[in-house]
Amino acid sequence: NEITYISFHDHLTGLYNRRFFEEELKRLDTKRQLPLSFIMGDINSLKIINDVFGHTAGDDLLKKTSEILKKVCRSDDILARWGGDEFVILLPKTNLTDAEEIVQRIKNKCKKTKIKKIPVSLSIGSATKEKSAHDIQTIVIDAESNMYKNKLAQKESLTSSIIFALDTALYEKSNETKEHTD
Repeated sequence: NEITYISFHDHLTGLYNRRFFEEELKRLDTKRQLPLSFIMGDINSLKIINDVFGHTAGDDLLKKTSEILKKVCRSDDILARWGGDEFVILLPKTNLTDAEEIVQRIKNKCKKTKIKKIPVSLSIGSATKEKSAHDIQTIVIDAESNMYKNKLAQKESLTSSIIFALDTALYEKSNETKEHTD
């Protein structure tokens, strides 16, 4: 049982891993599950947090993000850590409008959550398979493409937030004046 658990779960977050998710994607890619929506999220700024605050803070960000996603997902949704800083959610019998509502709930929870005074930020994309004839891999690619478009749109705002948080953290750690920190 333990070996089975380890082979299908991410050790850090406890979420399903990519291997399990890809099997579920094949299993649920049926007419009965349509519309089948797919959400992909990529954590913004994980590398910076790892570089500045250490990998423990980066791990905390991954764990906190997984907690947010767990709270937002419904019982039939399949949530997994796709890789490094990416998460995916498979939403059976969910149209694009409902998927976008879930995306909005994720964004709202992220805004309220901070790690080292930096808000949790996810770039998120979604897509929906409406017809059996559509290829599920194309839907995955569409969601990923939408996620990267979102990432580009958020980049400037996120950079400002990170710089502000780093400036604040530096000022708090040092006895220097605010002017020197600036």
